Amino acid sequence: MTARRPWAIIKPRTVTAGLEAMKTKGWKKKKARQSKFWQFGLSLLSCWLVIWLAYQLRIIELWGQLVSGSNLVKTLSYPLLMFFFLLLAGWLFRAGLWLFYHPVVNSGRKDKAWPLVSVIMPAYNEEKGIGRAIEAVLSSDYPEEALELICVNDGSTDGTSLVLNKMKTFYKDRLKIVEIKKNQGKKRALALGLKEARGEIIITTDADSEVHRQAIKNLILPLMNDPRVGAVAGKVLVLNEKKNLLTRMLAAQYLVSFDFGRAYQSVYGGVLCCPGALSAFRRSLLKKIIRPWLNQKFLKVECKHGEDRALTNLVIRKGYQVKYQANAVVYTRVPERLARINRMYLRWTRGYVRENWLLIRYFWQSQKPGHYLLAVVDSLLQMLMHPFHLLLVSLLLYSFLRYPGFIVNQLFFLLMLSLIYSLNHFKPGRGLRFIYGIPQSVFVFFCQWWMVPYALITVKDQDWLTK
Repeated sequence: MTARRPWAIIKPRTVTAGLEAMKTKGWKKKKARQSKFWQFGLSLLSCWLVIWLAYQLRIIELWGQLVSGSNLVKTLSYPLLMFFFLLLAGWLFRAGLWLFYHPVVNSGRKDKAWPLVSVIMPAYNEEKGIGRAIEAVLSSDYPEEALELICVNDGSTDGTSLVLNKMKTFYKDRLKIVEIKKNQGKKRALALGLKEARGEIIITTDADSEVHRQAIKNLILPLMNDPRVGAVAGKVLVLNEKKNLLTRMLAAQYLVSFDFGRAYQSVYGGVLCCPGALSAFRRSLLKKIIRPWLNQKFLKVECKHGEDRALTNLVIRKGYQVKYQANAVVYTRVPERLARINRMYLRWTRGYVRENWLLIRYFWQSQKPGHYLLAVVDSLLQMLMHPFHLLLVSLLLYSFLRYPGFIVNQLFFLLMLSLIYSLNHFKPGRGLRFIYGIPQSVFVFFCQWWMVPYALITVKDQDWLTK
């Protein structure tokens, strides 16, 4: 009689946003190239549609009237135009790189050739999802003798320990549990897990995430094939995507920000962030950077969040490349309420502000900065989006007060821009999921403009916010 799976005891299995339905069929280069040129063609069509819409809605003409009516607006319009053309150049730069991206594929490597891998999973009050997260890892298509999972219970106050004990009874030596009596934070939990790890490759994942069956094999391929690669980022999708409109919007945002962004960064080996949900590192490299990572301070304050971006920065600083594997998929659970989503983004933004500054500083202090020049350029282009965003929101507010009728044209134009932007991420066979990028873009534009300025002011705040 087959032993019953532990998570069936904890809670009945539910559909997990296509985790089981998604089957890795192999990445055919010809098909991937056709898909890229299809999307690049959509991008060119989008540019033409933007110009056509601007003409039909008299956007340029009306803005001209607005600018001529005020010396202040006229003065502000110059930096606005400068930001616009810089961002356009940045988009062309990224789109061009993205065309050359393709993930490394498994060429039928035998089981004996796979290295020992240690997966570290920190957990704090994750009793609801950690059972499935553990089984997803240990059910992976990876040789059992070459895979170990280390769960670090970081002072949980719920039933996480009980769940871990049940899982340990079922998986025995394949699962190692590290208990911390008092919560010390994710960084310390990962460091303790690293001390217990035996693998030459270390994978980090979260207790609220579920890795795809092929994810581990696909994730470590760049590390096995190229000694210049120090870390690899996996593809993060939303586990609870169908919960409500907000989670569907977040899923669309993940595709745009993470899938597209990390793909073009991977071309030059400068992925800026290896996500905590699924990333792989060389153990030998982690040993070199673990101490400065653990003891990192910014403005004399210990850094407790943004640990994934900080670790990636140190990998780049050591001269290693950071790659992205679009065929190494993990599904992660995202917040389902607006307040928690905003708190999550605020925590990310504080880490983003801090680590962008440090990356640029590393560049100027490095004796051989050439290996991450493009990463710095890309980071600067992303930073330019924020003053552009603030300036544009300010001018839109002024235009509404000055010419109330003009706002209708502008709002419709922004909606169409969101549709066009989302259309760039449409792929045949994936339905109309890209549509949710429209409300997401509008929401970010009008409701999250304050986040970067507020993160700058409160960058020393180390509150985790979502736990």
